[in-house]
Amino acid sequence: MKVRDIMTRQLESIAHDSTIRDTAQKMRDQDVGMLPVEQNGEIIGAVTDRDITIRATSTGADPNKTKVDDAMSTEVLSCIEDDDLQQAADIMEKHQIRRLMVQDNSGDFTGIISLADLALHHKEKLEVEVLEQVSQPSTQSATAH
Repeated sequence: MKVRDIMTRQLESIAHDSTIRDTAQKMRDQDVGMLPVEQNGEIIGAVTDRDITIRATSTGADPNKTKVDDAMSTEVLSCIEDDDLQQAADIMEKHQIRRLMVQDNSGDFTGIISLADLALHHKEKLEVEVLEQVSQPSTQSATAH
């Protein structure tokens, strides 16, 4: 099975200069835990609900003034629509992330695949393997998506 078969294609993004409050509200309204961050039509990062909590809320940042730039991760991890699920799972495991952006063969971002997508659609035990690795304590600072 390929990534394109189970990925979420609605790719909502947030502008890099949006406030944390606007970002959290958009996440709530879209019922998502991660948004790609864009500037001038290009994806420059991603922000998760965890990023907002760890990098903004926990430091006492004002959600009405703090920009998403201050909480986002600038490393955009992705896979290709034509990758098989194991390739996507390997990236998620290696980087201990629960969501992975998806690109087409031209490099355009077309969607997101999540651990939940793997759990809902994949018949093998791939999601258990990924969940075990993603749930391990991280040696990195709060950069996971």
